[in-house]
Amino acid sequence: MPSDATRPPNLSGPISAQIRRLDRALVVPPAPGRPNRAVQRSGVLDDAGRPVAEAMTWRGMSPVTVAPAPPEGPVDELAGRWLFLGPLFGHFGHFLVESISRLWALDALRGEIDGVLYVPKFQHRVQHVAETYRPFLGALGVDVPMHSLERPTRVERLCVPVQGFGMFEMIEGAPEFRDYMRRHAGRDVAPKGAHKIYISRSALPAGRGSILGEARLEAWLEADGYEVFHPQKHDYLTQIAAYKAATHVVAVDCSPLHLLALVGHAEQKVGIIARRPGGLGELFARQIRAFTGADGVAVDALQRNWIEQTAQRPDRTSWGEVDYAAIGAVMTQSGLVTSSADWTPLDATEVQSEIARLAPSTRSGLKAFEG
Repeated sequence: MPSDATRPPNLSGPISAQIRRLDRALVVPPAPGRPNRAVQRSGVLDDAGRPVAEAMTWRGMSPVTVAPAPPEGPVDELAGRWLFLGPLFGHFGHFLVESISRLWALDALRGEIDGVLYVPKFQHRVQHVAETYRPFLGALGVDVPMHSLERPTRVERLCVPVQGFGMFEMIEGAPEFRDYMRRHAGRDVAPKGAHKIYISRSALPAGRGSILGEARLEAWLEADGYEVFHPQKHDYLTQIAAYKAATHVVAVDCSPLHLLALVGHAEQKVGIIARRPGGLGELFARQIRAFTGADGVAVDALQRNWIEQTAQRPDRTSWGEVDYAAIGAVMTQSGLVTSSADWTPLDATEVQSEIARLAPSTRSGLKAFEG
């Protein structure tokens, strides 16, 4: 039965029957020259020009893509049988949530397709983004050709599955999506790395945000036997190997936790420290528990955020001011650290020192957000 374009798919039960098979479907990427909007007009039209609801991508209850207008002028032609995977994000976190959300259908369609198709999230360095993620997709079981289409393209035979995973209400994924990742994600990568790792943001540019005093957290964790791990300094296979080897993982809420959920294992203990409001730590914990059965613990000791002077609210670029004593107490109780007796909050002088250190690297300086 066709999907409803007014609401996201229900992932609480099986979705294996929700694959549309179309002849002469038109795949429509976002129009070139347009900005990277939160919601893009792109997707799939059937041979009569009607929108294909299964091609829509959702972020919880909000659409990321909506039905495109029929293109004017000639379109490209692509022979063969293809699986539509939706928008290809350049941002690593959104790639790990929205761009792989239809891979669940790949096993069911093996022998029925010649490859997989994306549309770009927006028209910027399209093929560079495709080449960046092609090896990573291989580590997720994609062993067929992959194309990211920059122009409207009429496809001889197209299979369009519904989205099987996503943010917020969709974070635990459909059974088929979880099963696919358990079979394929990092299957051929041997575990290699420390047993205890802290996934750090301290080596990222200041504009990417984190928590104030992260260096102190790193020192406390290193004293407890943790290795500080900077994922952006390693290729995808090294990251996967590290996450498979770890028995204890601590991180602030950040994109690499999505990858940990895909390749981790049930014996892990994972602590997620909130760096921004909105319950993201618990969302990551829910994903980890659903995908691997690991002990995922959300640690919310956020006192306030420091945001850009020009910003209205916290976002992925903001800095969280946290109570380290409270964080240490939860992590000790959860078995993530052996002792946190010397974990102390930053005092007012230390907070201001951190803000002064970070401000020159921001666009407009930082201000406190108390909301």
